[in-house]
Amino acid sequence: MTSVTDHIDAFLHLPSIAVIGISSAKPTVANAVLKKLRNGSSTVFGVGRSTPQFEGETCYPSLASLPAPVQGVFIAARPENIAAVAEECITAKVQYLWIHNMGGTALPSSSPLAPVIERCRAAGMTVIPGACPMMFVPDADLGHRCIKWFLSVTGGLR
Repeated sequence: MTSVTDHIDAFLHLPSIAVIGISSAKPTVANAVLKKLRNGSSTVFGVGRSTPQFEGETCYPSLASLPAPVQGVFIAARPENIAAVAEECITAKVQYLWIHNMGGTALPSSSPLAPVIERCRAAGMTVIPGACPMMFVPDADLGHRCIKWFLSVTGGLR
C-alpha cells in the first residue's frame, strides 16, 4: 500500500500543479504555497476567483481557464468551497488533489469532507486529505519541519 508521504512526494514532482485559493487582498496559505512551489521544477498556476495577478504572475479564475492541463491541485479554501473544486478536478481529470488541513491527514469518516474525498477517489483521483506542502518542501522552515515531525510521531500523517 502506498503511504501518504509517497503520494506527497509524487505530488511535489508532478510536471504541472494548480494552487487554488490565491488572494491579492490578504495573505493566505495558498499564496505561501504558490510562492514555495514556484521555486521547484513544476509549472505552477495560481487560481483565485477575484485575483487576476499575484506578484506579477497571471492568476486564473478556475481550473477550466488554465492555459494547460495540470496533474495536481492544491486547495486551501473554505470547506464549503472544496466540493465544487473537487468536481472541477474530476471534470479536468486531475490525478492528485491535496486538501490543506493542519490537523494532519487522518480525517475522521464523519468529516464533512469525507464524501468529497470518496467521490474523488471513486473517480480515480489520488487525494491527500490534509497536511501542508510547506512541511515537505526541501527548504521547509523550522515551524513546518516541527509540525511534520510531530504529526509523524503521533500518527497524524497516514
